[in-house]
Amino acid sequence: MGGRSFLTRLFLGEAAARRRLERRTRGIRDLPDRRLLAEAYLPALAAEGGRILWVGCRAYTATDYEVLERQGGEVWTTDIDPDAARWGVAGRHRTGDVCEIDAVFGDMIFDAVVCNGVLGYGADSLDQQTRALKAQAQILRPGGRLLLGWNTDKIDDPLAAGLAAPWFEPVAFAGQPARVRFDTVTHVYDSLVRR
Repeated sequence: MGGRSFLTRLFLGEAAARRRLERRTRGIRDLPDRRLLAEAYLPALAAEGGRILWVGCRAYTATDYEVLERQGGEVWTTDIDPDAARWGVAGRHRTGDVCEIDAVFGDMIFDAVVCNGVLGYGADSLDQQTRALKAQAQILRPGGRLLLGWNTDKIDDPLAAGLAAPWFEPVAFAGQPARVRFDTVTHVYDSLVRR
């Protein structure tokens, strides 16, 4: 646990720690891509339930897991950074590289994976992106969903490069087309289904 976060909880309580986290993450959560995630994708994933893997944990993702679990979803989290475990799901977090996520979670199969902002922020090269997509396919059941978020200013289009084609097909989801772009940010969401 971070020193300040621990001290805030210790002296002011859990509610104060949560309010402090919300203030720190409000700017990110107010971005149009994060609003779409919160308003459309997360409720739709929650409604489908099942076992969901969240790849890439930060302070601003910590409250999203609760949304997914409200309707019976079982959320697991992962990040390559051991310190990110503090933002993961207690008791259901594993540290590991998304390019080898099939080894990290080799004992599990998921109904959905949310991989948002990892390609281009760690899995940067074409080889890393291909390995990450293949590894995620290995732990997704056939017909399972992959919500892939990436930024046009960080990487080239992974779907146009054919990186996902061997394992995934684009499918509309949550009342949104298979691909959603934004006018004011470089973020893109691709909704994919495991073949």
